[in-house]
Amino acid sequence: MDKEKEIKEAKAAAIEVLLRLDKAVKSLDDASSMSAWDMLGGGSFFSIIKRKHIQGANLSIKEAGIYLKSLNKELGDIGMRLPKEMSDTMSDNVMDIYFDNIFTDIRVASEIREKLDELKSFRESIENLIIKLDAELDIIKEC
Repeated sequence: MDKEKEIKEAKAAAIEVLLRLDKAVKSLDDASSMSAWDMLGGGSFFSIIKRKHIQGANLSIKEAGIYLKSLNKELGDIGMRLPKEMSDTMSDNVMDIYFDNIFTDIRVASEIREKLDELKSFRESIENLIIKLDAELDIIKEC
């Protein structure tokens, strides 16, 4: 019964990681949309909104990290590492908003796409882990 409890706790933590990753992906999808408008000459308005979405994604990634630590603890350090947050320094904001130009917009759009790919790949790993945990729970129930 102890192993079943540990697996259930690990699964709960994995689901929480998944929920946070979904929020991060949504925020970066929104940032990507704003980035497209920004590259079309949308100006500072779209840059500001894009940066807000990047900040939201970073917050969700931090929250996912908290649950990932719990997941690692439950599973005896499975060695999964969350992708790093997207750069959102003061200089990033200044360059993107106040010195708004196509070169900065293209660079930021590329960074957003890269981070989205990393998060989606990591999300898939968590989904696969949940499937494995469910399979282990089924085996325990059969015994």
